[in-house]
Amino acid sequence: MGNEGQPPATLHSKGCADVAIGVERLAKELPDLAFVPLQTEWLDIAVEKSRRTAPLVREIRKIAESESFRGAIDAIEGCEAANTGAIVYES
Repeated sequence: MGNEGQPPATLHSKGCADVAIGVERLAKELPDLAFVPLQTEWLDIAVEKSRRTAPLVREIRKIAESESFRGAIDAIEGCEAANTGAIVYES
């Protein structure tokens, strides 16, 4: 009891688990903890397709495709901006 809501890496470091699924950034903050990536994670933005939202989508894509934004994403350890700004589904 009392471990609810704690990051998996913290639980592992306290001896509450032999293995835990968590994020690399937090795992790297703890000594003597090995991190093995299981999959690539990505984030999507979903926007209703309409005339009203079209300017918003154009602005989001403009920012996402900019060199400064991509550079900021790439500067975060473990992140990459390879597909940033790409439309992955459109109906």
